[in-house]
Amino acid sequence: MKETSAPESLQEKPVVEPRQRRAKATYRSLLAAAQQILSEAGLEALNSNAIVERAGLTAPTFYRYFEDKHAILAVLGRELMEAQNAALGESSVDMSEEPGAQLVRTRELLRRTLEITETFEGGYALIVSLRAIPSLRPIRLSSHAYVAGFLTDRVLEAFPDIARDDAYDRCRLAVELGYASVEMLLETAECDRERVIDRAARAVRAVIAP
Repeated sequence: MKETSAPESLQEKPVVEPRQRRAKATYRSLLAAAQQILSEAGLEALNSNAIVERAGLTAPTFYRYFEDKHAILAVLGRELMEAQNAALGESSVDMSEEPGAQLVRTRELLRRTLEITETFEGGYALIVSLRAIPSLRPIRLSSHAYVAGFLTDRVLEAFPDIARDDAYDRCRLAVELGYASVEMLLETAECDRERVIDRAARAVRAVIAP
């Protein structure tokens, strides 16, 4: 049976868990500094020295919470994935709705996912890192699997006679199509956003439909 609970890779903790208010503020300042660098200069400019310089802290402070820059990317990547997953939970997915209503909801979800990624500081660079850096790929993959599992449960609620594995395969493909369209819109400016979102939503619905 496919996993539908929150993926464990989205629940990992820092090297040292910040408990006091000051420690939490320091931890967040390191994350914020990394986000600023990612937003302004991209993934190539991110390193521990740049982060502590931007945050006004020291290297030992950085390594108290993070093993390396990949660890801080992992934390930020998980936060971005969790924000995207939360949008799905808020979307009131109902596979028993008539097709027109489902298409509207799918368009709205794609727009919301795109908006979350664009407004999350450094979001595009994080998306790139989750795909390009081998140690970070499980964060993206487990998040996508979680979303597919969530959608699978909704499909089976509406169509209980469908085999679960078949429903999951459909939903996982739909998830990858949806995220691919979002990433394309983040990377290109020449395409009409609403037209792409509409066509992506139709493709997602066609894949999921039993």
